[in-house]
Amino acid sequence: MTLSIGCEVIARYFFRRPLMWTVEISEYLQIYLAFFSAGWVLRKKGHVSLDIVADRLGSGGKKLCRAITDVLGILVAATLCIFSAIVTREQFLLGIPVIRSLEIPKWLVIAPISPGMFLVAAEFFVKLLDDLHGGE
Repeated sequence: MTLSIGCEVIARYFFRRPLMWTVEISEYLQIYLAFFSAGWVLRKKGHVSLDIVADRLGSGGKKLCRAITDVLGILVAATLCIFSAIVTREQFLLGIPVIRSLEIPKWLVIAPISPGMFLVAAEFFVKLLDDLHGGE
């Protein structure tokens, strides 16, 4: 992504001929980066969290709160995984393109959502097991 933007800057300012595809490719790559890194960020506890309520609870309450959060995370991520897989398959079968400067099949743009959400659901499951077995 950095390389394509660098090429765009050089082409635009030195050759007065901008590359029409760099912004679009960068947008698509950001989707891939966001969804494929979400599970890893969850593992590293890098997502924003609010612990105002949990801080006022005892250790048992905190454990319950974390378990509920993990279960909700699994449900949401699994739902997004399943429905995005269905939509991606439909887009693939219909062959619908994204019409911009590049005519990329739409399924390629939304393809990272399902595996990314699968990784998030798996990571929430690991967190749930860890929380239930006394992990911190």
